[in-house]
Amino acid sequence: MCGLAAALLMQPTAVPQAELHRRGIAMANVLRHRGPDGEGVWTDHGVVLAHRRLAIIDTSAAADQPMHDESGTVHVIFNGAIYNFRELRGELVAAGHRFRSTGDTEVIVNGYRAWGTGLFSRLVGMFAIIIWDSHAGRLVAARDRFGEKPLHYLERADGILFGSEIKVILTWPGVPRRPNLSALHDFLSFSYIIGTETAFAGIKRLPPAHLMICDRGRPPLLQRYWQLPAVGENPVTGSDADLKRELIDRIRNAVTLCRVADVPLGAFLSGGVDSSAVVAMMAPTHQGPIETFSSGFGFGDYDETRYATLVAERYRTNHHVFTYDKKIVGSLAKLAWHYDEPFADSSALVTYALARETRQIVTVALTGDGADETLLGYARYFRYGAQLSRNGGGRQLPELYAPNGLDGHRRAAGDAYGYLMETFRERQKLAGYDLTMLPYLDRCTYDGLAEWVVDGLTPEEQAGRIDLETYLPCDLLTKVDVAAMAHGLETRAPFLNHELVEWVSRIPGNRKVWGNEGKALLKSALEPFVPRECMYRPKVGFRVPIAKMMRENLRSATEAILLSERFADRRLVRREFVQQMLAEHNTQRQEHGTRLWALVMLEMWFRTWIDKDSNQPMSDDDNPFAEIAPLEPMPRFGEAESHAAERA
Repeated sequence: MCGLAAALLMQPTAVPQAELHRRGIAMANVLRHRGPDGEGVWTDHGVVLAHRRLAIIDTSAAADQPMHDESGTVHVIFNGAIYNFRELRGELVAAGHRFRSTGDTEVIVNGYRAWGTGLFSRLVGMFAIIIWDSHAGRLVAARDRFGEKPLHYLERADGILFGSEIKVILTWPGVPRRPNLSALHDFLSFSYIIGTETAFAGIKRLPPAHLMICDRGRPPLLQRYWQLPAVGENPVTGSDADLKRELIDRIRNAVTLCRVADVPLGAFLSGGVDSSAVVAMMAPTHQGPIETFSSGFGFGDYDETRYATLVAERYRTNHHVFTYDKKIVGSLAKLAWHYDEPFADSSALVTYALARETRQIVTVALTGDGADETLLGYARYFRYGAQLSRNGGGRQLPELYAPNGLDGHRRAAGDAYGYLMETFRERQKLAGYDLTMLPYLDRCTYDGLAEWVVDGLTPEEQAGRIDLETYLPCDLLTKVDVAAMAHGLETRAPFLNHELVEWVSRIPGNRKVWGNEGKALLKSALEPFVPRECMYRPKVGFRVPIAKMMRENLRSATEAILLSERFADRRLVRREFVQQMLAEHNTQRQEHGTRLWALVMLEMWFRTWIDKDSNQPMSDDDNPFAEIAPLEPMPRFGEAESHAAERA
């Protein structure tokens, strides 16, 4: 996993070569945290390829990037991991291609020479790839199927810019920092931004499972290179025992593929179904004890570490547990800088902290991400299905989505997408929006979701399918990638092996879930491997008690930022509305924790990226949360040692 940046200028001689190289170095420097092991910048006739390397597969200089083919016409920068690179390498060697390294990047170089853009559908893994084909005068960019690896771009009259992070694009001279208010409207709805838009006007995300072809003098061409099988296509059959056996085999194979690395590798272990499954599949063939990592807050429903300990004890892992308190917010200014956009999933705080500790021991960590969306694990999917049955007589989403005037449209859309976790609902936006945001009230937030509606799915499957296109890439995977790469830690998600996801998608919905038991097929299949008490319990998720903290320890800092003149002057949300929310929240008349946190993160973003022309985190003077002591995790001493003693 690494960081990459690129530029293609429409006029090859518009910028002198020396200046072009200087800009490439500036772009790479901003990504230093993503790739602490090396830097490479290559320029040629209006093209810049810049790269920061995190060395994981073939750590020698032979695998440095940018990487070039023997003819000097194919030039590649790449972020991610290709799990089937050895298989593809064998095909390419048999076809006469030669290799100088033992890593996965050179498979992309020679694979493009052999198969052109057909390469991407052959890759098993996570990736953001940029290829400059100097023979064709063409730049090709591609992103993995589910959006594990980020890739942003900006089209300009004089060229197109790319970066693993938005801050890379902002280093280019003349790039404006203007807020995209339409995207902020979406952010206030969901606490993250859905789709290809970003918080910066003009800067976009390359969608997952897409490639972009850029030729000078022509508009970029966006193409989808992969999609899930059509509903009803080649459905999976067999007995329940057959399905469970094959599911375990496929998960085990996906985990095995994700373990390819020449550096220390471990796993996040929350004690939930998915991460426990990953550890269980790793254990039989792992050399030595697995390094596993958990975090919690040490009180109430916010601490699942005892379940993680059960799994760790069963598989005799070298388990590391970290607990946190309000000091975790001491990293808030850094988070606002690393995420580049307003991002209000408060679990990013603990993910960031856990990644920092994990990186002290391993370079790669496997995660359980992706299982809930594909194997239908969220309770809200089932509440939504029951709601549709009550309100719509079991009608499918397209029927519920028929507009009937704006108010009718909002009500219908609210029914159709009622499973989504909203931050500010439509009525709250109507009451709270100030002058800057008022023009966006006419746009229903749900409108952009209709493109992912598919006929023939159960309500639960449809909810999972839309989450796979929205919540997964735009929240969960973004959260983990940014938090982990802030510390140079690579994360991998075996449940997002596309062959596994394709197979699961062909299982009829009524065989994946039984009644209201989420991930029922998966849980049943895992009973021989994971303690029952870890599986058959209410799903908690990776949570932070942010509402409680904002009402207590963080109250003064929250009020300082949300009642400030700077925030009020932006005219995003009416001051009276904010005051009312704070009063209701602080007196516990109504819970507004997620809404207040979203506004805090929005203002932190403005102060970090819009108010100043700098690529540095905000100063303490701008950050009311600077009064919180720096982040200091408190390890629970003794647990890792006790498990090691058991092994002895």
